[in-house]
Amino acid sequence: MYQIGQRWSSRNEPDLGIGIITEKQHKSFVLFFSDAESERNYANGQTSLVRRTLTPGDQLFFEGEAYIVEDVREYDGLMEYFFNGEWIDESEIQFPRNDKNELDAILALSPARRMWFDLRRKTLEHQAAHSASPVRGLMGLKAELLPHQIYLAHDIANRPAARALLCDEVGMGKTLEAGLILHHRVLNGLSRRALILTPTNLQHQWLVEMLRRFHQPFTLINEAVYEDYMEGDDNPFDEQPFVIAPIDWVASNSKAAQHMLASDWDMVIVDEAHHLAWDPETPSIGYQLVQRLAETSESLLLLSATPEQTGEREHFSRLQLLDKEHYHSFEVYQAQQTEFAQAANLAEKILPYTEANNSLTTPDWTSIFGQYAPEVQAKEWFAGLSNSDKHIQVNAALDAVNWLIDRHGTGREVFRNTRAAIGGFPERRLRTYALTNNEHFASAAHHVLPESNVDHGVWGQDPRWEWLKEFLDTARTKVLIICHTPDMAQWLNDQLNFAGFLSADFHEQMPLIHRDRAAAYFADPEGAQVLVCSEIGSEGRNFQFSHTLVMYDLPEHPDLLEQRIGRLDRLGQRNTVEIHVPYLENSVQERLCHWYHRALNAFERTTGVGDKVNVTFKEPLQAYLLGHDDDEALLDEAKIYHEALLKQMEEGRNRLLEMTSCRPTEANTLIEKINDQATFGLHDYIEQVTHAFNIHAECMNDNPDQAAWFVRPSTDMMLEALPGIEEEGKMLMLDRRQASQREDVAFATWEHPLITMLMDEVQGFDSGKLTSAILPIAALPEGTVLVESMFVIETSGHPRLKLAQTLPMTPIWQLSDANGKFLHGQFTAEKWAEKLKGVPNRVAEQWVAALRPQLLEILQAHQLNAQDQSRPTVHAAKEAYQRKWQSEIDRLRELQKQNAAIKDEQIELFEGYLSEGLTRIDDHQVRLDGIRIILTTKPE
Repeated sequence: MYQIGQRWSSRNEPDLGIGIITEKQHKSFVLFFSDAESERNYANGQTSLVRRTLTPGDQLFFEGEAYIVEDVREYDGLMEYFFNGEWIDESEIQFPRNDKNELDAILALSPARRMWFDLRRKTLEHQAAHSASPVRGLMGLKAELLPHQIYLAHDIANRPAARALLCDEVGMGKTLEAGLILHHRVLNGLSRRALILTPTNLQHQWLVEMLRRFHQPFTLINEAVYEDYMEGDDNPFDEQPFVIAPIDWVASNSKAAQHMLASDWDMVIVDEAHHLAWDPETPSIGYQLVQRLAETSESLLLLSATPEQTGEREHFSRLQLLDKEHYHSFEVYQAQQTEFAQAANLAEKILPYTEANNSLTTPDWTSIFGQYAPEVQAKEWFAGLSNSDKHIQVNAALDAVNWLIDRHGTGREVFRNTRAAIGGFPERRLRTYALTNNEHFASAAHHVLPESNVDHGVWGQDPRWEWLKEFLDTARTKVLIICHTPDMAQWLNDQLNFAGFLSADFHEQMPLIHRDRAAAYFADPEGAQVLVCSEIGSEGRNFQFSHTLVMYDLPEHPDLLEQRIGRLDRLGQRNTVEIHVPYLENSVQERLCHWYHRALNAFERTTGVGDKVNVTFKEPLQAYLLGHDDDEALLDEAKIYHEALLKQMEEGRNRLLEMTSCRPTEANTLIEKINDQATFGLHDYIEQVTHAFNIHAECMNDNPDQAAWFVRPSTDMMLEALPGIEEEGKMLMLDRRQASQREDVAFATWEHPLITMLMDEVQGFDSGKLTSAILPIAALPEGTVLVESMFVIETSGHPRLKLAQTLPMTPIWQLSDANGKFLHGQFTAEKWAEKLKGVPNRVAEQWVAALRPQLLEILQAHQLNAQDQSRPTVHAAKEAYQRKWQSEIDRLRELQKQNAAIKDEQIELFEGYLSEGLTRIDDHQVRLDGIRIILTTKPE
């Protein structure tokens, strides 16, 4: 079906123009779009492309000259065109920008139902609004909108290359931030292929998060999957556009590493990047792999909650992965960090004056600003700092802080949000229960899990089990229970249900859909009181509607402990998190509990240095846990060391870096736009588009703000499949909060893959371009011809130009009579559509045939009028495009005077975008998209 040289266009991205197949692979092929200077890789089974051919009478270009096609034939999958006395195949000719006589092409179609004209118009309007939105790519997240995540993602995703180190504290959502950045760039056409490298224990968490939060299906390639792929000769990393792979496995398998490096990636994400060990002589294989990927991939995200725990030199080595040119010298980097620290100290001094209720005296600001004084004394806000009007002073202080952020923040690669800076987290309270052991669990004194070496048949005699039943008998809230193994989670759930408790289990041996159902059952106010999770319950899932956590056992690593607590201790938690820990006396678990509580205070306060304390006290800690050394002075010594580390971290806390990572005012503005646009008008559109394609859709809530639809495939629907919808159906909810709390439902926005696919299908349904209707009206003679048309203004160019934000594919609706008198100024399209009624298809076909010459003349007048209507829109778009890029160029030139991180190349790149974008806008087209022919009748 697909041959090199064929011409195709994309329904998903019409602005790319017409592409040519340049390469074929086993299960995919490559299209090159010359207008957009972009390549796309498509799977053979896709349905988003339209075959583009010419017919006799069409114009084409060959070797720079225009010709008219005289005849057409097909040979070996390629079209050949006869002109100028010879046959030339399609791979050698150039398509005209307006490659079809749209009037003839549309009038040759079989008319569809009248509703398709309105649906095409609404689809175009929604697509235009979404394309122009500054928050496109940020709307579809199935989670609460947190300012620090939205600001960070918007900042990084909109850069020409998204290269950054995300080092938010534990529990702040680095996975969601990275997913948002990727989702944004994929949706805006900036990234087509992505690779996520994770530690082995996090590969499934990433797989689930990308699918559940962003509807983005990734393919996991690990040791087992790779061996299956290797039955053929193809590169398995080339077969899928989005891949997750464990970095430890890739680093140990040279062939897999070669395959991974041989593939092209637009974006690479590396989780737990501090594990990329490096030294000048022998960098680790993992580091070398990421270094190779960094050199060939446009975008690179490194994630690490503790980026500097391995030392400043290794931290610098990871920054080199992001920008080798800027981070070329460790000594220069240290000098820059010293300057940045000075700016951070200055920010600390200004911040108190940003509070409206401060009672501070006005200092000598020239002295406070020190070396910066010559730069700022001429600025308007500098005088405002000394103004006696508190309102003016506060605004001036905010402007001063923003100036510092801009001066040192633009172009920075490091982002860090902390709990202290963001605020809003709940308190945590620990309750422990020392339980008398028995002979069945004597091995607990030497094994971290009490049930080790204990037969399943006697697990019911575990004192922890007896305690749990008594505890749940008096519990009045939802209770999350976490244990280490799936076997224990399943056993506890079975026993709890047998004992009469409403319980569900959640572990890695269950299919994903069953886990979702269990989580939904727990989230339902009328559902399970208890959810029993294995360790994966502490990965990625959030249950902040509960505030009671039972740790049936304790993990050996403090980061896992924090992950467990983090399922409840999150922004949005409205209650104190109650943590209950039962343990057997004289067991490893008892001593581990003491270590976490007395040495690290890890239950009641988050810590980012627990692992470092563990490593420092590794040998005595092991001896203590196993009972070989009961000297509890170790706990006091470790506590002192831990507190010193925390103090050191606090003293080194960079408030300016935190402010660079999140500007609350801008973040909240973005969130307001997301809330306004994510589902606006979607409720009605779902009803109309599912009806048009014969998809089963049942409205479960008719309130537009909280609408819910149950959607499933039907036997007579016009589509082969519905993305994101299983055969048994799926609930689509338009309320973000409700959807986020339920794992069994989808959050529907204009960015949901089902919605985007349906919009593409509307545009790709050629029959819908020609429709007919009757207008019952007494004021006009029966049989009067009226014509509606829908034209679109469109331009093409590489997504990096961001043309769609200023000139999206804009619809122009027109209505006229047969004499060319335009009537659309007297109606709105919506009100006009309400007056019309349907016509049988055979009657409509007769109309078109009889009226064809007259319709051609009318529609040519519509074409000229549409071009006239387009001029103000295009002119305004050009002015807006000029302002947008020029203001950013001017801003960067000003900041470049103080910030060495801003390079001439970046400014020149933006100037090139501006020039090319203006040219592309000048080359816009006004294209006919749809027609509705109307005949008047007498009212009944």
